[in-house]
Amino acid sequence: MPPSPTTITTTPQPFHFKIDIYTDTVCPFSHLGFLSLTTAISSFSPPTSVTFSLTYHPYILYPNSRPSSRKLGAALTYIYSSHTRTTSILTHLDNLASTYNIKFNWEGMTGNSRDSHRLILLAQSRFQASPTQQDLRRFMSRLYQASFQRGRDISSRQTLAKLGVEAGLFGTVDKGLEWLDSGALGEEVDKECEKAKREIGVRAVPSYVVNEKYVVGGMQDPVVWLSLFDKIMRQPTSQLQGGGEQKGEQLGRREEHGGNCRVVAVQNDT
Repeated sequence: MPPSPTTITTTPQPFHFKIDIYTDTVCPFSHLGFLSLTTAISSFSPPTSVTFSLTYHPYILYPNSRPSSRKLGAALTYIYSSHTRTTSILTHLDNLASTYNIKFNWEGMTGNSRDSHRLILLAQSRFQASPTQQDLRRFMSRLYQASFQRGRDISSRQTLAKLGVEAGLFGTVDKGLEWLDSGALGEEVDKECEKAKREIGVRAVPSYVVNEKYVVGGMQDPVVWLSLFDKIMRQPTSQLQGGGEQKGEQLGRREEHGGNCRVVAVQNDT
């Protein structure tokens, strides 16, 4: 009697979402976008197993400003050009924040965010390899909360050194200040900013590129993200692996109030 055929079962590989996030630590829409995206990721449960990796890229909204140059609320005036427009945006942002049970603090000082992006790159080099990226997400959450909820000045190296200690990046505040004063990763931040503008075409934050193919502009509601994840997973494999008509497709929906922060060419602070 011939042997019975052997049945070989294979476990399908998880579908992977690689999300590149272009953000600035002085843009409140970036904070809300972070909360929305991580909320969607936590609640996404398709039939097929999925994994996510998030990479944060710098985009400096106030390249000519000095540290601690103005209050956060006043800084938004530069983005939206008029006091009336800014008041409307702040009200809109406060309403959005309430949906996540947080409250914005517009009175904290802010300024050039370059040093904070250096710290983000350092955190990514330490934490990104973790499969769940929990330490990296906690760090980003701590940084956004400091800037927008606690009124802490994330353009200040003293503040950043303390945040680095809280995240386990430095043993002491003095060590953090020593690293920040060294200028480490500054050139990398500058190169990434130029690449975002010239090669990726980023003009505002937050902006997202999913699987190096799908562009999502501005913050999106968690429901929108869930719909986008489902749509991407349903695309034919041949299109998902490169080329195809979906290359560079714009996904998501435009927020009524913009949903993003744009670069402003402010004069050098004195």
